[in-house]
Amino acid sequence: MNRDLVFIGGGHTHALVIRSLAMKPIPDVRLTLISEQTLTPYSGMLPGYIAGHYTLAETHIDLNRLCRWANVRWIKARAIHIDPDSRRIQLDQDNRSVSYDKLSIDIGSTPDLSVPGAAQYAVGVKPVSHFNHAWTQLLDTSSFDTATNWGVIGAGAGGVELVLAMAHRLRQHTSLQFHLVFSGETVLRGYPAKLIEHAETALRKSGVQLHSGFRVSRVLADGLQAEDGRRLALDKSISCMAAAPAKWLADTGLALSDNGFLAVNPFLQVHSHDDVFAVGDCADMPHDPRPKAGVYAVRQAPFLERNLRASFAGRSMTRVKLQTDFLSLLSLGERVAVGSRNGFVAAGGWVWKLKDHIDRKFMRRLNEPAADTGMAMVMPPEDTDMHCAGCGSKLGPDVIAASLAAIPHYPRSEVVAALGKAEDASVWTVPDGMLAVQSIDGFRSFSSDLYQFGIICANHALSDLYAMGAEPVSVQVWINLAFSHPRLHKRDHLLLMSGIASALQQQQVALAGGHSTEGAETHVAIVANGQATTAQLWKKNTPRAGDALVLTKAVGTGVILAADMQARAGAVAIEAAFDMMMQSNRQAAQLLTELHPSAVTDVTGFGVLGHLLEMLGESDLCAELQTERLPLLPGALELARKGIRSTLYPQLQAYTTECQVGDSVDQARLDLLLDPQTSGGLLIALPEDAAALLCKRLPSAARIGAVVDMDNAGATRIALH
Repeated sequence: MNRDLVFIGGGHTHALVIRSLAMKPIPDVRLTLISEQTLTPYSGMLPGYIAGHYTLAETHIDLNRLCRWANVRWIKARAIHIDPDSRRIQLDQDNRSVSYDKLSIDIGSTPDLSVPGAAQYAVGVKPVSHFNHAWTQLLDTSSFDTATNWGVIGAGAGGVELVLAMAHRLRQHTSLQFHLVFSGETVLRGYPAKLIEHAETALRKSGVQLHSGFRVSRVLADGLQAEDGRRLALDKSISCMAAAPAKWLADTGLALSDNGFLAVNPFLQVHSHDDVFAVGDCADMPHDPRPKAGVYAVRQAPFLERNLRASFAGRSMTRVKLQTDFLSLLSLGERVAVGSRNGFVAAGGWVWKLKDHIDRKFMRRLNEPAADTGMAMVMPPEDTDMHCAGCGSKLGPDVIAASLAAIPHYPRSEVVAALGKAEDASVWTVPDGMLAVQSIDGFRSFSSDLYQFGIICANHALSDLYAMGAEPVSVQVWINLAFSHPRLHKRDHLLLMSGIASALQQQQVALAGGHSTEGAETHVAIVANGQATTAQLWKKNTPRAGDALVLTKAVGTGVILAADMQARAGAVAIEAAFDMMMQSNRQAAQLLTELHPSAVTDVTGFGVLGHLLEMLGESDLCAELQTERLPLLPGALELARKGIRSTLYPQLQAYTTECQVGDSVDQARLDLLLDPQTSGGLLIALPEDAAALLCKRLPSAARIGAVVDMDNAGATRIALH
């Protein structure tokens, strides 16, 4: 690989093109998708989702899963600027940037809030992801016990479908009145008269009040005002007015249309820069104007794919030719739809079934991309395993002990005892009387977002110091980048180091140097250096009977990352896992300084059970865990129940021989106690009152059990309830 093709935005066109490029890659071109949303909505199914006919997952494209299948780098971030001269995209996190050789933009549109008061008092239906969030809030916060009036502004296809969907979803609330406000004399201007008749019948049947000729001049806190002076009292105003372009595009130097959208030529290239393409609602084709409609975005996909290929190959490109007539299908709230093509109009339940079939087929192509292609995830041979990255890639404890025991002068019994007593970091005294604390950690990459991966690596390495009460001072970094062209190496190294530097800066830790190499895979290792006084240091294996056991982060990164490697992890699980891994343990450690913990360790490769057994060490103490209290990342339990495990899991199963497992313990929860954690939380033994205070101050913390005398627990080291 020696060139970068970057997609900004996960709209319909880009999703389809990524799928096609996965089946037939462009030689020597690396693909990257940047999107602020992991789940991107399919607008054609939005009314069905609002009406309650579909779930969120059924109506959204899982971009992370698609990228995993397609071998596309996935960066979850928001683009805020493009410098077309230096070919760099600025993202919204710590001024990081991504370079490109060719760029394609498909970021959709935003609500037109130019009408006075709209920005303050109206909910825009675009972008769809933002509207969905607002819709959920409306459902959660609205009271329907008293008379309530909701209004939708705009009677195009989107406005009509939306108001009918909401009226159907909330039909049981008889006190809720819907209004459809539009400036023309009829709804669906430009559609066939017979189709408009079906739509108006559905609107009347749903009790929607129509306000024609109502040209909104101002949106008020309690309603709408028209240009002719009329006022309409409303409790909620939802805008389906014309779409507007993203404001930040105006500062890029890219050519814009009179409406402020990216102006593209017949080949979908931005007029001012032939290495930048634009599609979907964010682009205007001045040579062939079209309304902002999802059907045109879908039709643009094959042309964009062909022209991207031609552009990299230096061949002639294909002019875009979009048909003027197509099958138009509108849902009418219930499982009924109306459709038209070439002047023919039909309505009824069978039309809805046709629309449902077309929409589901479209989504299946993107959420199950291998289903009808003959392609699947690149898997290892049947007699091998797909090996995990992160802490799931660590060697098991028996392997380490056996290796060290085989070295002369290190008898096995002494090695095992030493490993059990070893702290999370090594400590020695320096001349000024302070204690120097040092640790090393690292693993191969599990994320194509190297900036994000850099943050996680830094947080993970510093956790050993936080677990001992030490203050991190500096780090040294070893980076091994996967074999690639030097141009791409330069870009990747900058992203990775920027992520590491960002995490270090936030935690006031110096970058003291390092080393960089190339190899078969991308790896990062970090030596973390800290300092502390003897009084500040916490031990790992000095818990006391009666202590509560607190875990500061949720568990499940091992199974989620293992599932992600197989493109089986859902968007919610992936987002939760990465958000958690990017959280430093610094805050938890700072809170602990006032609470005087008895013992602290961080939970990493050996899972909760392995690190708890290290904490108990050779003492006469045992532990009791309430497995139902174990904090779990969203989706982790479901994935564990499907049998997804980290490759390190089998080597950790021996820990269960030291456990007494209650009959009511869920096997999946037991497995998650053995789940290796990357950038996991702190496991703390401390007095009950201190534990309660910690959980109050740190919302992510949970009391999962207690330390007890062996006399009270029997011979077992850990009792699971």
